[in-house]
Parts: sequence; structure tokens; C-alpha cells
Amino acid sequence: MKRVAIVLAWLLFVGGLTFAVIRFSGLLDSMLMADEPADISLGPDIDLPQSPTYFLVCPPDACPSTDRNVPSPVFDASPDTVATALQATAGAQGMKLVEGNGLALELRFLARTPVFRFPDWVDVKVIPGENGGSRVFAYSRSVYGSDDFGQNEKRLKSWMAATVALIGRQAAPQN
Repeated sequence: MKRVAIVLAWLLFVGGLTFAVIRFSGLLDSMLMADEPADISLGPDIDLPQSPTYFLVCPPDACPSTDRNVPSPVFDASPDTVATALQATAGAQGMKLVEGNGLALELRFLARTPVFRFPDWVDVKVIPGENGGSRVFAYSRSVYGSDDFGQNEKRLKSWMAATVALIGRQAAPQN
């Protein structure tokens, strides 16, 4: 019985060490490739997956019929200001810009989950408001798996909150 415990402890140690080396060396990022996502059209007719591996932030009039979404905040700022603020706050959410820039109103980010580094694609379109201001259509989706365990929802909600806070700080008078 003591030998079995020693062998199991040794296997656990070796497995943990192997995971740590792969995880923290950057090998996991190259092992779990994100590939290129298909071009999508953000709007009410977006083609959504059957599995719960996505989440949306969208204006109510542009949201598809799904319960995996929240309404977009209304930003009291120009679309290019909102796009720049989205880029500025993306890094804190573990996202890296791969397509678009501050002047582009359509952006694509690659996000990775914190522990296992699974890739997720996040597409964003900044929509100018009719009476000024802006809204956002954001679509975050997993590359692998049949469930995202709420990661895409958490990412988009905290990202929108950080962007609202940043734009609010920029609009606040400086003392």
C-alpha cells in the first residue's frame, strides 16, 4: 500500500511539473492554436453556435434572439474615442488586438483563458448613435470545447465596465 501511495505521489508530482513547464513556458499557446476565425457580420442575423460557447454585448435593436447577451452601454463619446478606449482596456482582460486600430470601428481581439490558455475570438463593432454617442456590438466566442463556463460573459461584462469607467474619467473635469 505504501508503494502505491509513493508511485501515485510521484506521478502527481511529475504531471504537475510537466503542466507547469508547458503552461508557463508559452508552449501551451502554440499547442492550442486559434487559427483564423471565419469572417462574420455582427448584427441581428449573426450565425450563433448551438453550444453555449459565446456571449454578446449588443444594442437591443441589433441583438439576435438569444439569452446569452446583455445590452450595450450607451457611450457619451465619439465612435473613434470608444474604439480607442476599448483597445486601451483590452489588455487587462487578457486580450490582444489582431485586427483594426483606433480609427477602425471594427476590431478583432484574441483572448486566452487564464489557466489553460484556451483561445477565444472577440469581434467588436462600434456603432455611431443617432443623437451622438456610440454603442458597441461585441461577440466573444470560444475556439475549443462545448461550454465556456461563463468565461466569455465575464470577459465582456468586465471589459464594458472598464471601458465605461475609462471614458467617464476622460470626460470628467480635471482639477
